[in-house]
Amino acid sequence: MKAAKRRFTLNLQGCHGVAHWQRVREIGIRLAKKNKADRLVVEMFALLHDCCREDDGADPDHGPRAATFIETLRGNVIELDDDRFVQLQTAIREHTHTLHHHDVTVATCFDSDRLDIGRVGAKPNARFLNTDAAKEKAMINWAYRRSVGVL
Repeated sequence: MKAAKRRFTLNLQGCHGVAHWQRVREIGIRLAKKNKADRLVVEMFALLHDCCREDDGADPDHGPRAATFIETLRGNVIELDDDRFVQLQTAIREHTHTLHHHDVTVATCFDSDRLDIGRVGAKPNARFLNTDAAKEKAMINWAYRRSVGVL
């Protein structure tokens, strides 16, 4: 988390800052249990996926920048085998531009971020989610209430 905070150039309390990372982690842990996704990869995604954002609005290259940045953390902050590192890097690089992914761990990462959309005033839409667990009405409602601060 310290490396992500150091790299982050925006307001840490902003809509893509630490509170968002923590909610994405919380959502991701719930989804990982249901989906049998790799929890460590999902948690690392939550803490690193937006660390290279340079704009709270449009910043289409933040994912690829972060995917490159995490290479500098490998073997020091990030200790994952090759397969898990590829999953993490793929999820981070593609979370904005790729709608669906076949790998359950990558898909769970995407879903954990997309379920926190309430922070910007939108309700999650199942059409943009990957996994059955994320598409459950109860999960969508819980994540929405969590992201708008009701829970």
